[in-house]
Amino acid sequence: METTKIAELAKILKQNGLTKLDLTEGENRLVLEAAAGTAAPAAEAPMPVVAEVQHDLIQTASAVPTKMEEEFYEQKTPLVGTVYLAPQSGAAPFVSVGDHIAAGDPICIVESMKMFNQIAAECSGTIEEVCVANGQLVEYGQVLFRIRED
Repeated sequence: METTKIAELAKILKQNGLTKLDLTEGENRLVLEAAAGTAAPAAEAPMPVVAEVQHDLIQTASAVPTKMEEEFYEQKTPLVGTVYLAPQSGAAPFVSVGDHIAAGDPICIVESMKMFNQIAAECSGTIEEVCVANGQLVEYGQVLFRIRED
């Protein structure tokens, strides 16, 4: 790829306020990313090398815990379905932000395949965040609540 073409692409990136441009031509791949409002071209490399670099970055990123993961226990849904935060329509929710819970306490219901499955707290602590809305569809492993453990 010619340097004039790369410069033109960087200019387009900056003019349109884009943060990233990913272009593949044959076996070459070019990734341009804007840093602090400016577009800086990344090195041109064959696809397998870029794939290895991205794989390493993904492994590094997943190995570094975020502040949220360090402070709170994430209660996740064990199945796919519709989450209900209250035992019935119009009733008070099982738990709210600030409530103290014990392991085994019911915290919500997930309806899956016409069966209502009561979800119990996996740890004791204080509800810090409700991550889903009542009636929301949830996927396996999706975070339902963040709990500050005792």
